[in-house]
Amino acid sequence: MSAPRTGPAAARVPAPDVARGLMLWVIAVANISAWIWAPGPTDGPRDRPLGAGAGTAAWTADDVVNTAMSMFVDGRGFPLFSFLVGYGVGQIAAREAARGTPLPLARGLLLRRYGWLLVVGALHACLLFPGDIITAYAFGGLFLALLIAESTATLVILAALGSVLMALYGAASWAVRDPGTAPFPSLVTDSVQEHFALVPAEGLGVVAYAPLQLLGLLPMLLLGLALSRHRVLEEPGARRGRLLGTAAACIGAGLLTGIGTGLLTTDMLEPSTAAGALLTGLDSVTGAAQGIGYALVVALICERAQRRTQDGATALRGREHPALWSLQALGRRSMSGYLAQSVLFTVLLPPFALGLGRSLAPTAALLLGSAVWLATLLGAVLLERRGLRGPAETVHRRLFLGAARGRSGPRPPASA
Repeated sequence: MSAPRTGPAAARVPAPDVARGLMLWVIAVANISAWIWAPGPTDGPRDRPLGAGAGTAAWTADDVVNTAMSMFVDGRGFPLFSFLVGYGVGQIAAREAARGTPLPLARGLLLRRYGWLLVVGALHACLLFPGDIITAYAFGGLFLALLIAESTATLVILAALGSVLMALYGAASWAVRDPGTAPFPSLVTDSVQEHFALVPAEGLGVVAYAPLQLLGLLPMLLLGLALSRHRVLEEPGARRGRLLGTAAACIGAGLLTGIGTGLLTTDMLEPSTAAGALLTGLDSVTGAAQGIGYALVVALICERAQRRTQDGATALRGREHPALWSLQALGRRSMSGYLAQSVLFTVLLPPFALGLGRSLAPTAALLLGSAVWLATLLGAVLLERRGLRGPAETVHRRLFLGAARGRSGPRPPASA
């Protein structure tokens, strides 16, 4: 999640922002499972991913939703965001190189940017949602800052090696799972005092675990940095045929393994521990590839939709493509949108709040998570029309650039 540099003068490419806005929906409907709980001391929360389905011969609507989530959502959104983080690092490095910025200064800018992002993620984990992912992206950005001078071939080789670690990480996650156990007890307690007593320790644990979490994100970070050098998302038209073929192969592979993990979520498939680990490890790699496929499809769609402005930058027109324009508005404010999800979930779901998370079925969880995402989308559109950055992006920018420079620079257009 990066603080956007908004406005035409920054020559922002629509595709990455549109992809971020769309993937925030994926994150919303995936994260809501951590907040779902059931009454009683022994029932625990409803744990949708991997082994919490109805287990009946006749499929229910919830079984269909679980399988669809495994095929299209689970393990797809977070890797895609990792790819976009790596791509963003490459864009910043290229921009600073074009300005003649010496490599040590460019690297220092990235280290400040993602160092402060780490602080934001740690605060989010310790105050709101211990399942925070910002900290992992921040560590990823810090790691990539050290590699911006490496050759593209080196990055690709490292990504290939990292895919092995990604598969092992995914397999281990399945092998040590404990269905029915609350991943974060602070989110399902009925005491607000206990909630705020538990969150800091859980959040610190997540921050400490974030570097290990990089094992599941590293290949996507590296591929994002490598592909940014070829401007794949900025200029997809010249290689449309190859990108369409690549996207089809990536998405197809992810769908195939997603069917298998979908059968796991509905308890229709009960493999041995080794076979289940093998399947989920493979799905972690193909699911990540599916995320790249999503990014390529979004880039090709945006390339057809966008227009050239008078200064040569590309832009989406709100009146002509309101859906893409709205997603771009949210993607420009992805950090604010992500943090807003945590605020809304805290108000809506826990027992100590409105309690809507009580025994929430998968279909209802999908609808509620989508509604929360739509609320953040509407907020981003309102900010875009007023030419305002997201509040989290504003604070982050001032922190890593300094107050004076953080206030300067062009703002997004008031309307499109």
